[in-house]
Amino acid sequence: MSVVKLPQPVGLRIEIARAAGLSDETIIELIRRKDAETLRRTGPESLPWDILIEHGAERGEELERAIREGYAFTFLTVRGLIHYLLYRFGLKEGADYTRSEGALEGVPLTGAQLSGLRSAIPSFWRISEQPPGEDGQPERAAAGTFRIERLHYEAIRIEGGEAAGA
Repeated sequence: MSVVKLPQPVGLRIEIARAAGLSDETIIELIRRKDAETLRRTGPESLPWDILIEHGAERGEELERAIREGYAFTFLTVRGLIHYLLYRFGLKEGADYTRSEGALEGVPLTGAQLSGLRSAIPSFWRISEQPPGEDGQPERAAAGTFRIERLHYEAIRIEGGEAAGA
């Protein structure tokens, strides 16, 4: 059985609810009951939870499997990745790692976290281990820090127009 793919807003709301202490079964039950109000109290007040409820109404069994067994994002922006690292692993931009042009530097991850991250993020993100001290944070110089960068696609000029290339 293949891994369930979720849109960024749906996956992040699952992680927000988990970070607030809700169990997977509680999250599933709240989605089944369409209890957006209880879910709303788990995260930022301005965050709409209807998208999670609607996704559950349209793809209930698939969403339940994603919550119980894991999922991968269909697409993930830099801000989405930053939020995922915060809610999933408790890592804060500026405190635990730095952001550079198109990359996050010095992200501290355990082996299990690294494995989970690799399976959740789309293939246009590359994760590479940074040698100790290379992230510019000598006080955190230890194995287990990573650079996560978005791969860019260049426009290749072809006769008659442009096409996306790798």
